[in-house]
Amino acid sequence: MPKVTTTTSFSEDDQLTHVTLNSLFTNSAFHSSAVDDTTLELSSGAIRLKAAGGGNGIATSHINDDAIVVAKIADDAVETDQIKDANVTVAKMAVESVDSDQYVDGSIDEEHLSNDVITGQTALTAVPSLTDVMLFSDADDSGNLKKLDFMQYLPLPRAWGVIPWDAFATVTIAGSSGVNTSTTVSSTGDVDTATVTLSNDMSDTNYVVQATLGGSSGSIPNSDRNAVVWDRAAGSFKIGAALGTDRVIHFVVFGTLA
Repeated sequence: MPKVTTTTSFSEDDQLTHVTLNSLFTNSAFHSSAVDDTTLELSSGAIRLKAAGGGNGIATSHINDDAIVVAKIADDAVETDQIKDANVTVAKMAVESVDSDQYVDGSIDEEHLSNDVITGQTALTAVPSLTDVMLFSDADDSGNLKKLDFMQYLPLPRAWGVIPWDAFATVTIAGSSGVNTSTTVSSTGDVDTATVTLSNDMSDTNYVVQATLGGSSGSIPNSDRNAVVWDRAAGSFKIGAALGTDRVIHFVVFGTLA
């Protein structure tokens, strides 16, 4: 079957001239057998790829292995549908490329936590501060995770110090924590007093202040009266006792912080 047809014909002894050659090519056309009409078709006498929707076009078998290079793929041309399921592997992901925004809320279960998620952290080498928090599961709220300012609720001393109690003067509270270190010892009649101002407010006025008289030197102080505490406010309290030589008042505050 001829692949090219022509309307120009030659007879015996016809001369081949430029006119006849031009006529031969001008009147020639591809025969329908020159294409398979699956991947190639005739269009106005020319061979072209099969029109879209009219056949299979170029099949996978017509493309050599590794023939399509990156330069032939348009920018943003590969969409989600072109990625086969389970084909995004760890090897295809850059280190530290997954951000927290990509996690589904509540998707990290206990089996995904490393055994050293706690023990691998830097150890706390100082006394916990009042703002330190712990993470815990709230059994009263379906086990939801919550934070706790645990230092506010532990039965620990919230403030302490030693007040010089041998003169009416503005004095410095020694060995103190959680208080304003300056206070003034004043005479108020039967009981000499001073106001201790706390650095952090207590949650209510029912906190406990333990106060005892002591000696500032090696001698035993006159213990004719005990130290007393009253007028407790969230941020301060009054403390008192009779003034005496080499006398001091030790105090410790217990309770829940605000």
